[in-house]
Amino acid sequence: MKPLNTLPGSFMNMLHADADVRLKALFFLLVAAALLSGCATNTAAPAPPTRHDVARSIEKVELIYNQEDQLIVTDGGGSGLTGFAGFLGPLAALVAISVDTNSRLTMAARTDQRSKEFTAAVKNSGVTMGLNRQFAERLAARLRDSGREVKLTPFFRATGEHAQMQVQELQPTPGYSTLILRITTSYGAADATSSFKPYVWVEQLLRDEKQSVVGQTLQVADVSEPTYLLYDGLLKDTAGAREGLKRGLDQIVQPAYVSLFGEDEPRKASAAAVTQTAGIDTK
Repeated sequence: MKPLNTLPGSFMNMLHADADVRLKALFFLLVAAALLSGCATNTAAPAPPTRHDVARSIEKVELIYNQEDQLIVTDGGGSGLTGFAGFLGPLAALVAISVDTNSRLTMAARTDQRSKEFTAAVKNSGVTMGLNRQFAERLAARLRDSGREVKLTPFFRATGEHAQMQVQELQPTPGYSTLILRITTSYGAADATSSFKPYVWVEQLLRDEKQSVVGQTLQVADVSEPTYLLYDGLLKDTAGAREGLKRGLDQIVQPAYVSLFGEDEPRKASAAAVTQTAGIDTK
């Protein structure tokens, strides 16, 4: 099936469609802020453990991923002056709070504009996009190395909460388990005085042939370079910025595999593999 145009008119629309929660427009910004501060918490009900025994028995996987690279740029807003201004007296503190509040009120609009600008700058620079495709292909290769048959299906970005991710208009291929990937590549800064750093994560949801959930995982890359003090610096270094995101995705291919399927163990050869081996003329 030919992949559909997955680039939405608004990056914020794409992001807030990921979860049906209050203040949807701020969903990504809140997640980014939690990651940036190093104190992310999960208030949702804990996900059921992955059934590794079932996952290991799966022999045919349809890997579905959001093909279009959508490069997000966000910052926590604010002037970064509020805490410091307290040392300068109440008047300075009030001014700093005012600036800080006004800045934060424009976060959604700024994220939308900068994300579009950065994505366009990378595309127009001649730098190869395809970050999501390359990650999906590497994960597919890892699955094939384990002896599984894999079908790659580029499609829309999945929407909904992680445990109930759905891909609009997708009809799963009969006879295959489905592995849905939701890939997010971004640069973020905690506030106006912090540098922009890469933030990359991949959500996975594995369903069996009957579309019963087998397991779900979230893999976050441990990358801190490159960094950019100013947004303009990020915008001008498209090749370096893209490479930073690629390193993050490359880093989590193996953890993404192991988190669902576990470490490789001897698996019973499929009937097709036995037939193929039997047909080899050894001399």
